[in-house]
Amino acid sequence: MKRILLTILALSLLCCHIGLSSSSDWFYKVGKRDVLSISVPGNPDFSIETIAVSDEGSINYPILGDVDVDGLTVAEIAEKIRTGLIERKLLLQPAVSVDVKDYRSQSVTILGEVKTTGKHFLKGRERLLDVLAEAGGVSATAGEININRVTPEGSQNIVIKTSELLTDTVNKNPLLVSGDVIFIRTKETAQVFVSGEVAVEKPLPFVEGLTVYQAIITAGGLTRFGAKNKVKIKRTANGKERSSRSICPILKRAGNEDVPLLPNDPTIVGRRVF
Repeated sequence: MKRILLTILALSLLCCHIGLSSSSDWFYKVGKRDVLSISVPGNPDFSIETIAVSDEGSINYPILGDVDVDGLTVAEIAEKIRTGLIERKLLLQPAVSVDVKDYRSQSVTILGEVKTTGKHFLKGRERLLDVLAEAGGVSATAGEININRVTPEGSQNIVIKTSELLTDTVNKNPLLVSGDVIFIRTKETAQVFVSGEVAVEKPLPFVEGLTVYQAIITAGGLTRFGAKNKVKIKRTANGKERSSRSICPILKRAGNEDVPLLPNDPTIVGRRVF
């Protein structure tokens, strides 16, 4: 029991000495041009509402002078200032807290099919979905997501499908790194093509489950010269084009005999012989 009480007391003292910051700031590595706020409760002369990190990675703190903070967390900066105040015999046991007021040192760039493109400043350990949400979300035409990242080993390209980001968030929602370029490509819209003896020869948007019968009806049906027994699908597989046999029953009634189409299938209706 005595050991538990001592542990609680030690944790309480630590929390008093180093003010707790928000969870997002706790692991954030402060960098150049970030803007900080430093609070020393009960000692307004040592508190600073806003102070920017210089291009050299330091802040100019009263009495202590230049304090290097580049690459440190807010907890580490608070402890560094606290230690300095004690060593200079300025304060006995000060409580010091540091917060990030404005994030300006770490950024990613977002381009493509997203509401707000441009530079986005990271606020701690942010993931792809967090940043996309803050950018207003992806557009309805968004397709593949590419994250280009420069590492010590070279350039790395991470590819994520938009659908995977939503259905497999645990595995497809990576942490972002400063310098990442996120490009959301336009979704490729697949089509099927209906030609020959139909009312209107035209490409149609491909929808999963679309059949030959449905495509011909959407194209206005057969002309008076259209042959029900001369409907063919020309399909490319492994770089080779092959034609299906004529499909007759589908035009008599839509049922089990109907044939589902694949993206980019051309459906050709031949002319009947009088």
